[in-house]
Amino acid sequence: MRRIVQDSMTASAERPVRRPPAWPHLVALVIVAATLVIGLVVYPSAPDPMPVHFDAALRPDAWADKRLGGFLLPVIIAAAVVAIFWIVAACLPLAGTTRSDGGPHPSATASVWSTQLSPRPEVTAATLDATVRLLGNLTIATAALIAVVALITWLGVPAWMAPWLLPVLMAAFFGSLAVSCLRVFRAQRGLV
Repeated sequence: MRRIVQDSMTASAERPVRRPPAWPHLVALVIVAATLVIGLVVYPSAPDPMPVHFDAALRPDAWADKRLGGFLLPVIIAAAVVAIFWIVAACLPLAGTTRSDGGPHPSATASVWSTQLSPRPEVTAATLDATVRLLGNLTIATAALIAVVALITWLGVPAWMAPWLLPVLMAAFFGSLAVSCLRVFRAQRGLV
């Protein structure tokens, strides 16, 4: 008798593919929308030419003509990143198990969209959950980082903040990423 492996992320008649939580991506969209509103309010008072690049001390070192599209480019990039991460997170549960214990053929409970691209064993539900959480955390962290960079570009950086702002931003961003990656690695090893 053939035994079929079933986990919480695999589709079946009794258990449909579980959708990833939307709230992290919605939080990121709120951050992007708030940044857009601030940008639209600040745009009329922006200098012409406007700063478009900054050195490590957060001083402008490149300038361009004032255009709304260029001014709001960080917001456009942030919205695109949020959309891409949300799409990837939504597609991850479809990658459930693709092989049964009996051989290389797809199991009866595998998603019709799933593809096994690696000779490694099937992805566990814990690994998929941790990866979806990683994408949610990364979506929020990326939207927040881009928003802060856009705001300091538009509003300037107070002198007292300039020496430590960039290191703190990078530490927070990469710290969030590191914690999320550790969750994925621990889930992959079955330690979670």
